[in-house]
Amino acid sequence: MDPVAERAQSGRSARSLSLAGWAGWLGLLILIAGSSLLGLRLVDQTLGGIVRETTEKRSLRLLTWNVGKLYLRWESRASDRDLEYVAGVIRETGAQVVALQELRGPAQLGRLLTILGQGWRGRIPQDVYDRRAGLLSRLPTTFISFPTTSGRVIQGGVITRPDGDRFVAVSLHLDAFDSGRRSLQAEEVLAGVRRLNMDSAFLCGDFNLDPSIHARGSEDQSLYRLLTKEYQDAAKFAGPTTMVSRRLDYVFFRSPHPLQVASRVLRDKRVGLMDHDPLLVEVVY
Repeated sequence: MDPVAERAQSGRSARSLSLAGWAGWLGLLILIAGSSLLGLRLVDQTLGGIVRETTEKRSLRLLTWNVGKLYLRWESRASDRDLEYVAGVIRETGAQVVALQELRGPAQLGRLLTILGQGWRGRIPQDVYDRRAGLLSRLPTTFISFPTTSGRVIQGGVITRPDGDRFVAVSLHLDAFDSGRRSLQAEEVLAGVRRLNMDSAFLCGDFNLDPSIHARGSEDQSLYRLLTKEYQDAAKFAGPTTMVSRRLDYVFFRSPHPLQVASRVLRDKRVGLMDHDPLLVEVVY
């Protein structure tokens, strides 16, 4: 073959190999990008409430929500006409354990459970307060009440996860107007949970305290330090939970094992005169 022609053919072959190489790399990058996008879609579906069977066995979703209305001179507890909407939000989140505050009583909780349908159970205590906190679960649950000397009864439960492990969950609504009474109620609930001698526990609800707006050394600051001495604040960076930009709703947890925790305040879920946003926490074991 002519040396010049041979060099030309060699150059064409090299360019062909180079182009093939670039095409291969480009195909690989497209494959990786496609896989990443698929992964993001699956994550987004899970966070959006589509919980797959494999995920549900190793994760727990807790929702806490004060479903009452602005505290006005007339009725401000949860409204029966909002129950369908509340049930829809619960289903949308995929929550397995739900703490609701400012319910009227057992009859209203019963109506909500009927709307939620098969698999849901719940309990609400009767106490001297007219704004009660109920605990709902679609996992096997033994309900327990924690009375306090203030007259408020806190609803709790021992809940069994699909993998067989058990934990304690409580639905709290601490006193709105007296910081001393808030502290007393919280201390007595902490003591009650300790007596159960269980490793894992979740305290969910409207604690009616926002330590960020109180002076250092205040009673609410001291209460927050007491809670976080034994428990972790699952939604520490999730932001305010009320229409007036205060953070009053919490999920505190303790566990003997490291946990992955994600939290989100669900904006734009209030309806009517509601003044609290739902708080969703997902724990991966």
